[in-house]
Amino acid sequence: MLGKNVSEKITGILSKACKKYFQENLSDVSFPEHTEVALQVTRDSRHGDMSSNIVMRLAAAVRSSPAVLGEGIIAIFRDLLKKTGLSVFLGDIELKGGFINFRFSDEYYRQLLINIHDQKSHFGRSDEGRHRHVNLEFVSANPTGPLTIAHGRQAAIGDTLSRILRFNGYHVTNEYYLNDVGRQISLLGESVEVRYRNLFGRNDPMPEQGYMGSYIKDIAEEIRSRKGGSLLADSPHAGTGSAACRFFQDHAVGYIMRLIKRDLADFGVVFDTWTSQGGIEKREEVKKVLELLEKDGYVYEHEGARWFASTRFGDDKDRVVMKSDGSYTYLAPDIAYHHDKYQRGYSRLIDLLGPDHHGYIKRMKSAVQALGHEAGSLDILIVQLVTLLRGGQAVSMSTRRGEFISLREVIDEIGKDVTRFFFLSRRLDSHLDFDIELAKKESADNPVFYIQYAHARICSIKKYSRGHRIRLFFRRIQLELLTAKEEKQLMRKLSEFPFAVKSGADTLEPNRLIAYLNELARSFHSFYTECRVISDDAALSKARLFLVECVRIVLANGLGLLNITLPEKM
Repeated sequence: MLGKNVSEKITGILSKACKKYFQENLSDVSFPEHTEVALQVTRDSRHGDMSSNIVMRLAAAVRSSPAVLGEGIIAIFRDLLKKTGLSVFLGDIELKGGFINFRFSDEYYRQLLINIHDQKSHFGRSDEGRHRHVNLEFVSANPTGPLTIAHGRQAAIGDTLSRILRFNGYHVTNEYYLNDVGRQISLLGESVEVRYRNLFGRNDPMPEQGYMGSYIKDIAEEIRSRKGGSLLADSPHAGTGSAACRFFQDHAVGYIMRLIKRDLADFGVVFDTWTSQGGIEKREEVKKVLELLEKDGYVYEHEGARWFASTRFGDDKDRVVMKSDGSYTYLAPDIAYHHDKYQRGYSRLIDLLGPDHHGYIKRMKSAVQALGHEAGSLDILIVQLVTLLRGGQAVSMSTRRGEFISLREVIDEIGKDVTRFFFLSRRLDSHLDFDIELAKKESADNPVFYIQYAHARICSIKKYSRGHRIRLFFRRIQLELLTAKEEKQLMRKLSEFPFAVKSGADTLEPNRLIAYLNELARSFHSFYTECRVISDDAALSKARLFLVECVRIVLANGLGLLNITLPEKM
């Protein structure tokens, strides 16, 4: 597309200009190695459209005057630019405080609109991630209860991140890791068994730390409807190995996974792969990977336990992977699981985890390195919790006590679109206060309404134009008529879309796209207030109609990446 292609070419020319300046003027000084020349979108249009701080960085490295260095580099850049076809797309080039600021020409923006209109849903796409296979694991909620709003935030972030990465050319697999073994699953089965027996008048008490939610009784009632009282013959909690215990566990996990899959589907989240921890352990993958690490000298025995030598990779202490009783710690199956993902051919792994996993990062990156992979091939993103506010008051939540607001309840109350948008509205490592009352508002105070209304307003304008017999005939549109300040600001904002998408992929922060769409909607609404689209001036009307159609395309592409619907009327 025009925006990124032009900026990439400008970056290449600027890099050549810098190196040539050193060769011609600083022959006794080598161009600093690993110096990256980059352009960034300026926040203030007074500083141009794109800017580079390369002069400031080079001046500091060689102890030279930024003014002398910058003017020399700009002079060479202009000479090199003349040999390309890019001159027509650039206006002013100026040096300010160690920054080289570039301003695009009117022709650039006219071509930009044409590209948006021609490329439609492909505008903003790139092939930057081509040939790279990414495994993106997220949500992975334990099957001990319905999805909470914290899981919902992970679901929205993971799904949107997957869409952004795919838009940038990456091959992405969405994966859900099912922790279906261990003490929590035993407690789940025991809790359901007690509720089942309670249905027949038995006064068995709940196990300590048992699950108290109403869904436990729902599972018990389903079992009663299928099995009647046939399971009462067994004594309660007959042991984790008994057939009755396994039945209650398996039935409860199956029931809850149906709820989880239904809620995810209604939330617009699809997983390509579901991996069971129980399955990994049955295949003895944990045993195999520990043997592999031991063979390479990274697992050793001490005081009857087996330890992973994670300190060799910068961890603060070595970690137990097998206890003296022969049972695994949680780290061991996680190492096996990540090894399995690499074995399946993924070159990059991304895990979205909850805030209680900060200490997990270093030890898992150590394990990845011990398995022969680069630490940078694994990204572990910590998604902070959500506080739900009603009437300005925080709602307390606990899954085991049965006191929580499920994702399903929030979707049913305010809808998928608003829920996803609010979950995505802040950096994933920032705590999120989710104000239900604000989310319900249909006003400019509600950002998702504000953005969707821009799309609906454009659809209304197009419908109105058809009533005035104005059509978009490409060859007759005079884009040079778009000279108003609001029109130029809107075109400038449109040009930033490819960079916003790329930034979201590079930083793994989908909230950057939210911020961009807010700015685009604000720019459009300002334009709409000041510039009448359909008027008695047919030529200007066609040009403005073309402009707002380009805005609609970009809004549709952005909201599509967020998996938020595009209303045609509101």
